[in-house]
Amino acid sequence: MHVPKVSERRRWLLGLGVALLAAALVIAAAALAGTSHKTAAAASKSDAAGGFGEVYKADPAILKKTLFNAKLLPGNKMSRNIALAAYGRASKKVNLNRALSCWKHDGCKTGTGGKLTVAYVEPFGENVYRHISKMEFILQALTYKSIGKIIYRSAHSNPSQALTDFRAAIAQGADVIVAYPDFGDAAIPVFKEATRKHIPVVTYAWGYVSGPGKNYTAVVGENVCKLGRAYAKVMNTNVKSGDIAFLGGFPGNPLSLGWQRCEKPALNKNIHVVANEPTNWDASKVQQVVSGILAAHPNIKGWSYEYGLGMAQGAFAAYKAAGKPFNAVLTLRTDDVGMGCAAKRLHNPKLKVFYYTAGNSQIRVALTAGMMKLKGAKIPPQIVFPIQLQSEAKRTECVKGYPQEASATSLVPLKLLHRMYP
Repeated sequence: MHVPKVSERRRWLLGLGVALLAAALVIAAAALAGTSHKTAAAASKSDAAGGFGEVYKADPAILKKTLFNAKLLPGNKMSRNIALAAYGRASKKVNLNRALSCWKHDGCKTGTGGKLTVAYVEPFGENVYRHISKMEFILQALTYKSIGKIIYRSAHSNPSQALTDFRAAIAQGADVIVAYPDFGDAAIPVFKEATRKHIPVVTYAWGYVSGPGKNYTAVVGENVCKLGRAYAKVMNTNVKSGDIAFLGGFPGNPLSLGWQRCEKPALNKNIHVVANEPTNWDASKVQQVVSGILAAHPNIKGWSYEYGLGMAQGAFAAYKAAGKPFNAVLTLRTDDVGMGCAAKRLHNPKLKVFYYTAGNSQIRVALTAGMMKLKGAKIPPQIVFPIQLQSEAKRTECVKGYPQEASATSLVPLKLLHRMYP
């Protein structure tokens, strides 16, 4: 073997070192690239499966039950993932005895020893729709081992008490607050207080308060302006001309205001809205209001409203008292069993009922969005579901075996509904 001279030997050793270093760098880079590729692949797989403590997958049967169609999910990717995570949890088994007790006592300890507290706070909770939403919230909360306490508050229609109750939930250490803002933007001050304390606040049933994503975390539900346009399309097709009336919940509530603002301008010029009255979503008040409108406008051809059961319990009685056949087109938001069965008993082909899903299960999406926010997820300010109205003539709300007070699109188990409404 040729041994180089000293100067040549130094150059040779230096060259050899550079070559070895370069080779080592190539090998290291290849190894890192392989690791990076595996990490990226794992992350991609993880993203597809879920994230932020959730799995982005739900039973298609559950989606079809609560949405009418398993494909009627939000279009936005993150919104869709949140919905899938929420509805996926509806398959989890929970202690129904504890859920019922929690529902009856307006809150409870979950028994998991979890450190988190969640709250459902609303100004008004005294009708069946809200009772069922409360149970949906409780059932969803019980699927989280990290939740150790559930708080529920209703202000019994008192606006100032509603603000007090919300602040009380903050003071009691609520980590997530879900709400329905019956009085609209009056809730902004307390929503902001919670947001400043980094407490996620999410509303459901399109409980829109100004500034989602800023004043509070997010609003969940269907776009109620599009709901109003869908109502108008039904009226334009089935009424064509004549007088119709609008009914709403509490004055200024975001749900009623939203669809009413968009239905009226979308109506044919030959259709006239001759009345627009609040009912506070109270069936007895519905009867009074409908009676008054019929006395002033005896030829009402259509009614637009949210609360199907309230209409069944109030308007049917008003028509009977007035001695008038219920010949009208109804566009409603909720799919209450009692509404469908009342219509069925009349056997009146001139009564046409169109409805949307009640949306009680939207409260599950709201809670899951709040829980994901705690884990660092970026929650869209608006989580919006598509709208598809159903016709009573083609798909009845009168589902066999369900209590009259219930909605068949609710994800509260039927055996539990029977215990709630024996």
